[in-house]
Amino acid sequence: MKFKITINDNEYHADMVDCDLVNQIADMCPFEVTFKQHRNQEYFTKLPSQANDDGCPLTTTILKNKLYYYQQWNAFVIVYEDTNVSPYELTYVGEFDEDVSEYLQEAGRNIFVEMDVE
Repeated sequence: MKFKITINDNEYHADMVDCDLVNQIADMCPFEVTFKQHRNQEYFTKLPSQANDDGCPLTTTILKNKLYYYQQWNAFVIVYEDTNVSPYELTYVGEFDEDVSEYLQEAGRNIFVEMDVE
């Protein structure tokens, strides 16, 4: 499955993992939301509805240009700097086709995002 993710009017595309969690997120689309910058490594937002990552593999290492989900905050996360977030564990859900990391490093505290399934 592919997502179209428009960040501040810049259109990007992401290949999403084939799993139930991604299907749940796809069912919420389309939606528009503001993401907040966190620790100069990522942007995150709360999804419109609660999702469930039961049975999904978790990781403490997050990588730039990849997308993650954090169950405790019901947060969708866009990463622009590789880092270890231990003790937090996130679920990997997809990866951008394009390099968004350089743009996001300079994008500021908030970004406006439109998400949809292609």
